[in-house]
Amino acid sequence: MATFETHYYPAVAASFAFFLSFFLYVSPWLSRRLSARYREMSHQKQLDWDTRTTSTLHALVVGPWSLYILLADIALNEDPVWNDSFAAKSCIAVTVGYTITDVFALTVYFRYIGDTAFLLHHFGTLYAFTYVLSYGTLPYFAVFRLFCELSTPFVNNRWFLDALNHPRMSKAFVGNGLLMTGSFFLVRIAVMPIYWYKVYTVVGTEPYHRLGFGPQFCWISVCLVLDILNVVWFRKMLRGAQKLLKKDDRRNATKDLNKNISRDQAQNQPLQTHNVNGKTHKSE
Repeated sequence: MATFETHYYPAVAASFAFFLSFFLYVSPWLSRRLSARYREMSHQKQLDWDTRTTSTLHALVVGPWSLYILLADIALNEDPVWNDSFAAKSCIAVTVGYTITDVFALTVYFRYIGDTAFLLHHFGTLYAFTYVLSYGTLPYFAVFRLFCELSTPFVNNRWFLDALNHPRMSKAFVGNGLLMTGSFFLVRIAVMPIYWYKVYTVVGTEPYHRLGFGPQFCWISVCLVLDILNVVWFRKMLRGAQKLLKKDDRRNATKDLNKNISRDQAQNQPLQTHNVNGKTHKSE
């Protein structure tokens, strides 16, 4: 077992300060100037808005960064359990700082936006990622879990569109819903075989045995639970997307039917005659 280290804790503190400042000051300031709808929202909804803008910012930073690390860091791929990757641990430190910010927001404003289940999720995330930073274990698998953040902007954008009173059947809403479902599938569901194959190649090796039973159990069990939840959430998204598509098909079919009826009525309307100045005229 490796010794306890604090090398990346300053990066965690800097990340926390940055995201907390964004949540408390930058997001409200920008949103008031860019969105008239934001200014009309209740305090509760504004808080929810600001947590989601902060979440989106974090996802836009960490999602592409973690994907790049997975693709470019050859040493990390070769030693996924104990490699001391500066890029990987820096990325994880940023996420820990953001997660502390979100815990702060959910706790301080609990009566407005508090969610016990979400807090428990965050505490589990903090435990796992701080363990990686403190003991240098499993950096590859931690970063692999982070690139699923690539789907988060679309999830948040759905809430923004709803808050801005976009119709559920608008092109923006339907398009974002499809992108949300597609991206969620690609970065959370389709990659499961890749992730678990990597786990399979590690289990039973000397680096794996060095972890000890505690980290082994927490790693495997937590990842299993997360993947089960991802499958459940994806099924819900898929059902929602199917309902939207069916509604859109029905709406288009109704429009086509109305057009055909109008055209048929115009074509089949009987000729009428009227008398003008003693002369008979025909008109449709």
